[in-house]
Amino acid sequence: MSNSNLNAHYKRVIGMIFFDAARWRGATIVVALCGSLASCAALSPAPNLTSDEKKTLSASLNEKYKAYQDCMASESDRFSHITSAPPSDIAKGAQAGCEAAFRSYHQAVTKHFTAFVSSAGQVEARSRADQHASDAKDRTWGHVIQRVLIQRQ
Repeated sequence: MSNSNLNAHYKRVIGMIFFDAARWRGATIVVALCGSLASCAALSPAPNLTSDEKKTLSASLNEKYKAYQDCMASESDRFSHITSAPPSDIAKGAQAGCEAAFRSYHQAVTKHFTAFVSSAGQVEARSRADQHASDAKDRTWGHVIQRVLIQRQ
């Protein structure tokens, strides 16, 4: 697959991964795949994936991310009424309850990143996937904290 085809694919993927605005009270963000995916594309030629395989990978990634977000929202809502608990502690507790959902999302990110590079680029792709998942976790924690603060107003 040529770099221009990969870049077009990455733009479609980026456009598909959004926070559910209704759940986060209007706060929407785009998951920042640009740098990570563009760097992976430059690593080495990617295996030839069919359009259906690409769609399946993207759908799985979106599904797992939404499940993680939903879990974090649900878990934080259980504790947001405890005004003595700092919002960061609520986010930490929510993460404990959503660790399985996060691991599932992390696996989907890794699968997605490694699917687009040859075997020579797998180590770098895994590293970038780890960083991407970590960044997504940090952003989700930030949104949980914001959500708790809004609920307490």
